[in-house]
Amino acid sequence: MYVLALPEDKVPYVNSVGEKYRIKQLLHQLPPHDNEVRYCNGLSEEERRELRLFSVTYHLHVRYCNGLSEEERRELRLFSAQRKRESLGRGSVKQLPLSLPHDMTCAQCSERLSGGDIVVSAARAGPSTCWHPACFTCCVCRELLVDLIYFWKDGALYCGRHHAESLKPRCAACDEIILADECTEAEGRAWHMKHFACFECDARLGGQRYIMRDGRPYCLHCFDSMFAEYCDTCGHAIGVDQG
Repeated sequence: MYVLALPEDKVPYVNSVGEKYRIKQLLHQLPPHDNEVRYCNGLSEEERRELRLFSVTYHLHVRYCNGLSEEERRELRLFSAQRKRESLGRGSVKQLPLSLPHDMTCAQCSERLSGGDIVVSAARAGPSTCWHPACFTCCVCRELLVDLIYFWKDGALYCGRHHAESLKPRCAACDEIILADECTEAEGRAWHMKHFACFECDARLGGQRYIMRDGRPYCLHCFDSMFAEYCDTCGHAIGVDQG
């Protein structure tokens, strides 16, 4: 009954678009570096394989994922434990009684609920709060909460990724939560101090001039060598300082 209340392309039938969507959201909403996968109950062998492949691909392509220091490991354990203790929950699917004692509305869309409707409840939100199955979504990305796993904060539902980001910044280079007291902020994003570096040559850019292109920072030398335009008259490159 629950899955029938979801949009057709979100229903996780075997080998369906919905199944691929679920696996993708599982990896996105509950990053391995933010949460422990053991909280995702009932993973199939295929999903475990997907997670292992994701982990390998992630560390091959994200070159900034260096090992955490002992202090950072301790901070991450405390951060993770606090989030789980104070905010983590899993929605429960239930059918409303045919005769409702009072008017009820969906906590997301505010539409009226009727007796006999299939709804999702969240213990941390209180016993009288319910959602349509298709409305049980993260308040930031508006995606369905995979396997009904949610984090509750300030009266709103979050997926794991965006709940973590509501507490601490996420590094734009390595995608990990920044646990240190200091970080670099630029262009509305945050970086570990050591990760705010030229995308091409890895030169650190803290306190230096840089150019952003496609969300990636470049030192002036690399930007000129890779993206400079050329003068129609003399044929020489037009540097950043000459533009």
